[in-house]
Amino acid sequence: MAHKALTQGGSRHGTASGNSRSTRPAALGRRLFLLLALALLLAGCGGEAPRETEPAQPQGYYRPDTALESGTGGGVRVYPLEDLPATGMRAWGEDLLILSGNTRTTLTLLRGQTLYPAAQTELDCVLEPEDPSLVLLNDGLSYYDSRAGETVVLDRELTPTRRIQSPEGLSGSPILSRDGNRLYYCTAEAVMVWDFGTGIRRQIRQSALPGQTLAGLFREDELLWLTAGEGADRRNILLRTDTGAAEYTRNGQLTLAFGEAGYYADYPTGATRAMAFGDGTQTQALTPRDLWARCVFLPRSHAAVTVTQGQTLTLDYYDLATGRRCSSLTLPGQEAPAAAVSAGAEAVYVLARSDDWNAMTIYRWQVLGENALAVADQTCYTGPFYTAQAPDYEGLERCRNQAARISRRFGLEVLVWEDAMAVQPWDYDFQAEYLVPVLEQELASLEQRLENYPKTVLEQTASHFAGVKICLVRRLTGSAEAGSLDVATGIQFFEEDYAYIALAVGPTSEKGLYHELYHVMQTHLLTHSTVLDQWEDLNPPGFFYDYDYVANAERYGGVFLEEENRAFVDTYSMSYPKEDQARILENAMTAGNADLFQTPVMAKKLQTLCQSIRQAYGLEDDPETYLWEQYLSP
Repeated sequence: MAHKALTQGGSRHGTASGNSRSTRPAALGRRLFLLLALALLLAGCGGEAPRETEPAQPQGYYRPDTALESGTGGGVRVYPLEDLPATGMRAWGEDLLILSGNTRTTLTLLRGQTLYPAAQTELDCVLEPEDPSLVLLNDGLSYYDSRAGETVVLDRELTPTRRIQSPEGLSGSPILSRDGNRLYYCTAEAVMVWDFGTGIRRQIRQSALPGQTLAGLFREDELLWLTAGEGADRRNILLRTDTGAAEYTRNGQLTLAFGEAGYYADYPTGATRAMAFGDGTQTQALTPRDLWARCVFLPRSHAAVTVTQGQTLTLDYYDLATGRRCSSLTLPGQEAPAAAVSAGAEAVYVLARSDDWNAMTIYRWQVLGENALAVADQTCYTGPFYTAQAPDYEGLERCRNQAARISRRFGLEVLVWEDAMAVQPWDYDFQAEYLVPVLEQELASLEQRLENYPKTVLEQTASHFAGVKICLVRRLTGSAEAGSLDVATGIQFFEEDYAYIALAVGPTSEKGLYHELYHVMQTHLLTHSTVLDQWEDLNPPGFFYDYDYVANAERYGGVFLEEENRAFVDTYSMSYPKEDQARILENAMTAGNADLFQTPVMAKKLQTLCQSIRQAYGLEDDPETYLWEQYLSP
């Protein structure tokens, strides 16, 4: 293991001491008087008495006078890591610990306002940034070297001071206690602790979950986080280290942290994520302004940062004590951050890739105090934590009223929560969406999207049925036995003379609405237009639809999806002609899809669809360009 200290020393100021003492007090008195007189003279002239100054910090990675810093009034500082291919970052007191490298991991300690490298060491193993065995202490750190099979302890200068051989039967990674006196670990049959003082290895809990390992040690070594499995099948159990009793269990993906104010949990719930925190007596939820944002809790500051990836990277800082959004940062053209940590009371450090520097870059974002990028937002984004068993009944009634108003406006029926559950078909199961903020945003978006259709289109479409009903649900699940997909973002079906559209709420619902509503429109299109009769003639020679959803799921698109030869949006478009048409329409009505319609086949298909809609709904002479016509060739 290579190690090198990178601190830069400075000159020291002081006086030499000796055994002799002055025997001339009068001379000493005159000298002190002259020094005092000189100080008073300088003060009278507006000067300051000379004072000892600290050595300037090394330049480090700080790049002063960047456009971002000047544009934010000093609220953001930029630190390009041009020689460090960083994979992660952790706050270590007031310092930052950077992990870099792919085949081996280099640890670099960055310090001070300029983030100069104070120490660096290269490990003999690959260490992931969120590895639970990486424990940061005030006087050092520990991690598990899986190649050597040992827990390694480093001091604050990243010098190895101790190596602990892995216990027999180890499963996963062990975690060293904060005082270094105990090692917690799993075997295939149990959760164990090894006390170095007594040498005793004690069983904390009998457990034989497949692939079980430890994922964290929290609350002054009182709680162990035990996990087993992956993804939706993952099991999470919080155990007391003294008794082995389970304090909390949850299935599925979970991010968990603890701080002085309590616990912080983040996990998927439907199309969004639950961002919960509490002190053990009460659980609250953060509902950020962007419901689909990714959350990074900052336990040290009792705060959270949400990250939204789009054309720009947007980060919002929330003070969980007040529920207020205090600061916001927009980074143009950035990739999603690898980490966001707090190092100090008023700043957040963000690690992200910057196109400007062509390197992983640290941004020091001032969220509080002087030069903070403050926002004037009085909304409270925290509140009670609701569940499916105890939802916000008052809020759900508001959603019902909102759905009823939209229904009256457009001449169809919008169903939410339990109302939507009452109409599910035989081949798909619905899961109710009970989160009020999600439903409120989804209903507002639905209203805006329905405005893209002329009134006559919706009226004539509905005239073929007893009515059209749109159901907003959390999840749609099917099965191969029923001939349906395991998971769908939207479905359309007919029952008792009604046409139904069921949409899974979230980022996929826009395309889902346009897709499924086209299926409902097809009844009118096929009876009032002949344009689609020769649809299959538009396809390349040698192509045949699957006419089967399950078989289509295994299909390879091949040459038909190559950009220069594109004839379909995706392989799903190759299942049935109706899905081909619906895929084209949903992409024609959403932003950023112009490139899909550049080949002759795709351009002709879009033109044919648009012609069919105009003919079927009597819009041939209408001069307006409708949303689905935005990508038509001039």
